[in-house]
Amino acid sequence: MPGYSAINNVIKQKGVALLSAIILVFAVSLILSNIFYRHQIDVSQAARSLHSDQAFLIALSGEGWATELLFEDLKENNTDHYGEVWAQALPLLPVEGGTLTGCLSDLQAGFNLNSFKYYDNSPMQAELDDFEKVGFAKVWLNLLEIMQIPINPGRVYTIKDWIDSDNSAGSWGAEQADYEGLDISVIVHNDLFATPTELASLVNYKIEEVDLLIPWISALPFQTPININTASLEILQSLSGSHGQAFIEAVITGRPFNDLNSFYTQMNDYLALWDPVKPEVGRANLIWPQHLISVGSDFFKLYLEAEIGDAKMELVSILHRTKSSGINVISRDVRLLPALLPPKRPKSEIEKLFSDDITLNSNQQNFQETNIIQPACLMMEYE
Repeated sequence: MPGYSAINNVIKQKGVALLSAIILVFAVSLILSNIFYRHQIDVSQAARSLHSDQAFLIALSGEGWATELLFEDLKENNTDHYGEVWAQALPLLPVEGGTLTGCLSDLQAGFNLNSFKYYDNSPMQAELDDFEKVGFAKVWLNLLEIMQIPINPGRVYTIKDWIDSDNSAGSWGAEQADYEGLDISVIVHNDLFATPTELASLVNYKIEEVDLLIPWISALPFQTPININTASLEILQSLSGSHGQAFIEAVITGRPFNDLNSFYTQMNDYLALWDPVKPEVGRANLIWPQHLISVGSDFFKLYLEAEIGDAKMELVSILHRTKSSGINVISRDVRLLPALLPPKRPKSEIEKLFSDDITLNSNQQNFQETNIIQPACLMMEYE
């Protein structure tokens, strides 16, 4: 039947045409979806890039605020303590499109590894053998003991050999020849530490030990004294020498000290260090010499968080303050963080001890405001 065959062919042609039309629509839809998706990605990336640039500029503005704050503080006095304006955390400030917050901490509140440079011109062993005198090497060994890290003479002599310029090592030290047999190749710098984590490269030190010490140590460009006004309880305990808890109590009740003479007077009075024959002469300045401690600081760490849109940026700067040249940024670490972060890790016991509030009664209100060490940066980072 020729009529039926013609109808059947027409139906087949319409079916093919319909199928072709469906395929075409699907292909066009797929192409348009892909174009739209790529456009959305481009827009998102452009926005994130713009927000990142804005966050960086805002963080730099915060850095400028911090440097001005530190320099104005230096004009007012030569002492630094956590009761001053610079030590208060910057509140969460609203900026166009986001927020900015930050804080300053005193790097001389801890132990500077490069202070071992002092022993280039001073005998270390004589200082260690002195029962009463406190020096950098003795403070370091005390800090290790507080952190429950085993101590031995090699703990200080290997640091001295890492810093000094010669290649000779004593029985407890270590120079390049002592590092040759290690599984990981190590080159002795015979120069100052660049970062505190460099300590893990030394023989006698393990990575987990250095991790314990990190909150209390720094690697500043040259030897620096410890600021007695900002030193933590752990550092004060390391400085206490043979006087133990009595020294810590004397410092806590006396600070902030306006100068070293007031610190020495407090120690002589509180610890009965006055000479019985010459009442005006005390031993405190001999026990804690001026190269070991100070009441002011030159190095600070700035921590800033700027958040604009989906971009969150951290800026960590090391600032060097001098009267002659003002504030110099000697290092700047910028990190762009993901918009969604996992919950922050819980505090360790040491961090809890270091940052928790201390309850005092009403007649100790002034003591609370001026003497309790609560570095804003530590509380911001782990709360």
